[in-house]
Amino acid sequence: MKTTHPATPAFNAFGIIGLGLIGGSLAKALRAFVPGCRITVADLRPEPVHAALAEGVADEAADHHAPHFESAFDGCDALFICTPPRDACHLLGTFRDARIGLITDVASVKLPVMKAAAGMANFIGGHPMAGSESSGYGAAETTLFQRATYVLCIPPDCTIPTARLDAFKNLLARLGATVATMDPGQHDRRVAVISHLPHVAAFALASVADEARDAVMRALIGGGFRDTTRIAASSPDLWTDIFSESANLVPAIDNYIALLRRIRDLLAAGDAEALRTRLKQASDFRASIPEGLRRTAPGPGGAHP
Repeated sequence: MKTTHPATPAFNAFGIIGLGLIGGSLAKALRAFVPGCRITVADLRPEPVHAALAEGVADEAADHHAPHFESAFDGCDALFICTPPRDACHLLGTFRDARIGLITDVASVKLPVMKAAAGMANFIGGHPMAGSESSGYGAAETTLFQRATYVLCIPPDCTIPTARLDAFKNLLARLGATVATMDPGQHDRRVAVISHLPHVAAFALASVADEARDAVMRALIGGGFRDTTRIAASSPDLWTDIFSESANLVPAIDNYIALLRRIRDLLAAGDAEALRTRLKQASDFRASIPEGLRRTAPGPGGAHP
């Protein structure tokens, strides 16, 4: 007697709101790695929508300003909200009663978004740890998620069947990502240190050089300064939103300032041996990071919503 197995739940119809770096890359990756899928997109700006349609990356567009905007995504197997955190929180209310299989976001802070989605049994928090200092649809890449960690935060009241959750994880794996599940509070604490704080440091270092008002110094800028401040070229609007929503960022900055003071005190005391020990510890840690993660770790997201 032949044994039959239930079919794997399919993801063939997608909605993407926000066609910046992450949303645009999702659209391109889905088009490339999910043959025959249908993609509906929306963005407050017409240019990325027109580009996605012209390139065949999207099949149709939804008008953000139309009444019942959310109905354009009815029947989608998955909707990706790829906007900054505050916009994502606002949009979630619009889709509270929508007929969509699974709704997720890509914001790099999860607690505010999870709070806004409370009671939505088909919502899963998401954050692809991928990005660059570039922003906008023009910077989107089909391969952006390859070798990237894609964090999922599954609410305790989520009613999406296990088989469908597994199918969604498999979908993300088809895009090249490695899926990790995490408590949203743990996510926000960790990402504040490895993503948000580096962006603060890069913006601050760029400001130090800028405020020196020294043309010769500017002309001397080389690889070290360029590498360290690369992500300071990211969108100020996006990162103002992220910083404002990152409840763990101020403590992370305080810890960073304390460490800078310790290094400053070692220099002032002329304690070269203790300074070398601290620098070696940091150097060894940096060298231990697998090469494949250096591009995709947020150095958003880069540009991360």
